[in-house]
Amino acid sequence: MTTRRVRGTGDGAIAVPGLPAVSNRHTASDYFREAMTVLQESGFPALTAAGLCSRMGVTRGSFYHHFESFDDFVAQLLAYWEQHYSRDLIAKSLSHDLRSQINKQAEFAISLPHGAEAAFRAWGTINPRVAAAQQRVDRLRHGGLAESLRRHGIPQEKADVYATIALATLAGMQVTQRPFDPAALRAVYDELARTLGRDVLPD
Repeated sequence: MTTRRVRGTGDGAIAVPGLPAVSNRHTASDYFREAMTVLQESGFPALTAAGLCSRMGVTRGSFYHHFESFDDFVAQLLAYWEQHYSRDLIAKSLSHDLRSQINKQAEFAISLPHGAEAAFRAWGTINPRVAAAQQRVDRLRHGGLAESLRRHGIPQEKADVYATIALATLAGMQVTQRPFDPAALRAVYDELARTLGRDVLPD
């Protein structure tokens, strides 16, 4: 797969604890982060080029300096979501200790921008590109979770079932809870870990 080069992410970065470096000029990543906030707060109908520019205090010309069109922006936003909220989190959750790994994976799932993810699912019902990205993210998360368990010796069938339950629970709670209740998801994941642990986790 060819990685698309994003314009406008050059020098002058300012480090902010807990966040990627932000330039003293707006970068493409700044637009993506703001878009995730819009999705989180207001859903996909509120996400427009004009709305983003207004929120960020920039001109439309600034937006189109980074993106060829709004469709191009959406394509890059979806790639950003897949990378930062799936691939990166999967990689960071891996551990030589299975119990620690499961705890990390639960924490990462709980920390996701659940309102934004619910907005992507709703958006995908009318936008094939968003739907394809959503399905790709679901497959990526399921495959990453199941494979991480198999590396610890958990049988493939059990790992796949665990991953299916974990992802179905996440998606279901994201679209049915308003507001999202992190404690409820934690309770489900704790019970799922206990069920898995009866067979494979050390005491």
